Amino acid sequence: VVRIYADVLFAMFGPGMPYLIKGLGCTLIGRHEQRIKVFLEGSVIWGDRVRRLTGTRIVRFGQIDCPESGHLILLNHVNEMDFAFDSLVVHKAYLANEAIKRTLFAYWWMRGMGSQVFDHRQARSIPASVRGLVAGLARHSYIVYPEGGNSYGEQIRPLRKGMLKVAFDNRIPVYVVLKSGMAAFQERQRDNVIGYTGLGTVQPADFPTWTAFRDHIHALMSSEKPLLDERVRMESQAATAVTAFQTASG
Repeated sequence: VVRIYADVLFAMFGPGMPYLIKGLGCTLIGRHEQRIKVFLEGSVIWGDRVRRLTGTRIVRFGQIDCPESGHLILLNHVNEMDFAFDSLVVHKAYLANEAIKRTLFAYWWMRGMGSQVFDHRQARSIPASVRGLVAGLARHSYIVYPEGGNSYGEQIRPLRKGMLKVAFDNRIPVYVVLKSGMAAFQERQRDNVIGYTGLGTVQPADFPTWTAFRDHIHALMSSEKPLLDERVRMESQAATAVTAFQTASG
């Protein structure tokens, strides 16, 4: 993990340098939306470097049609490796909490790619954060981790109140994405298989309460996750068999 995040600097001042320069140029001339696009492209460069450095195979099962704007994109959160692969596959800005400010370079780049910080530490800061979110949704969609933190496992944990309550109260639709295979990095740093699948959009207006909205999303993620886990397991077994055959033949 340390190596991967240290690589942010190399990516920024190496292959990501053209995006850094272009993004800074867009900032200076006030081209806000173009700057976001450039920094998002730069985040893909980092994500792809991580994929290659770790020998990871990414499999997309079906279409992942994340809406360009107006949605929160809910993703399960496993460990610190998530950000690189989610930036590569989902390719959207994040809605992060205040803790992200402690990661200087990552925070700076995330702000460049249009991410927002939702400050829920004090009751008086929440309305301003909600207004900023609603304004940003007019042009963008944001990745949210509804479990509220790393799970370090493949099981879907209970979903936190936070952003789901905000989504329900403000009638913000959510697009649900699942990933599987991330926990393998805690045992093996290379040659893992990660699978992603899109579960579609859930409209808060279809539910009478925010808890019903939350419970539906949790049930959806929990029921689909074992199916995705099995598909990833089969892909991983197939990849291992191919590697063994190539080694024996070579």
